[in-house]
Formats: sequence, C-alpha cells, structure tokens
Amino acid sequence: MKSYNGIERNYGTMPSSLREPLNAVEPSVCGDLLYRPCSVTLKNGDVSDIVYVVSAGPYIKIWGVWPEDDRHKRSVCIEEVSAIDESPTRLPAHFANKLYKVGESGMGYTIFTVVYSDGTKQAYSAGNAIDFIRYPEGKGPSDVVDVLPHEGRNADPLRVPDYYWCLYSE
Repeated sequence: MKSYNGIERNYGTMPSSLREPLNAVEPSVCGDLLYRPCSVTLKNGDVSDIVYVVSAGPYIKIWGVWPEDDRHKRSVCIEEVSAIDESPTRLPAHFANKLYKVGESGMGYTIFTVVYSDGTKQAYSAGNAIDFIRYPEGKGPSDVVDVLPHEGRNADPLRVPDYYWCLYSE
C-alpha cells in the first residue's frame, strides 16, 4: 500500500502493454496534473471513451479525495483495462489547456463555449475537469476552431458527460 499526502490507497501499476498507448494520448495540463482523456477497453469487452487515466500521486495532490470515496466520481481499476486509445469525444488538448489555464468560471464550475469550423457555437458547463464534451451531431474534435472561456451562461449550456477516473501507481 502506498501513501499519497498521508492518505493510504493501493492502486495497481500500469501494465507495460498499456504504457506506450497511454503515452501516445496527448495530455491536458491542469496545474501539476497531466490528464490523459482516453477511450479504454475493459477485459470484459466493454468500451468507454470518457476515462481519465492518471497517476494516483498527482491526482490525490490536486483532488484531495480518491474517486472511490467521492460520491460524485466514478472509477475503473487499471487491472480491468485491456486497451487504451485517444478518446474520440475529448476536446483537443490545446483547447482544453486554454480553459485550464484561465481557471474555473465560479466556485467549482466552468462555463465555456466551443466554436466550430462552420461558425456554430455550443456552450458547455462542467466541474473542474473539462476534457470530455458532447459534440453536436456530425461534429467531432477536428471541427473545433476555438474555445471561449467563461462564455455561455445565458445559452443553456450542455452539461459535460459523466466520466471515469482510472488511477495507477507509479
């Protein structure tokens, strides 16, 4: 069992077969934490494309509570993961980084608007993790041309999807 910030928790290590695919996912940077927004395939065949795969040490330093101990968070065990890929529903890293850099819009939440290549805009609301969004029909990451931090309060913003955390020990 390892202790992070004096808080004990035992997470499995990253299997060597998953290290290269994980490192191929461009991270988003939020303070000292590298978020890797992934699509993961579980050993039972289930696939989820809304999973943050993150080292446990930096995670607990930022969040202060383990996902399993927070009723608002969901988690997947690294031991259950058989494959890791880039998520098709993530916001491109440079746009997510722009939002992380300016910080939250209010206490514990972030509002932002995504601008698409055809000129349409969609407002979103999130907590403090903003990498996964619900794209409008026919649009995806390659259609994003900008993000407007703190804009969209009056535009009936879409809530970002509920995501999972998958922590591992170094």
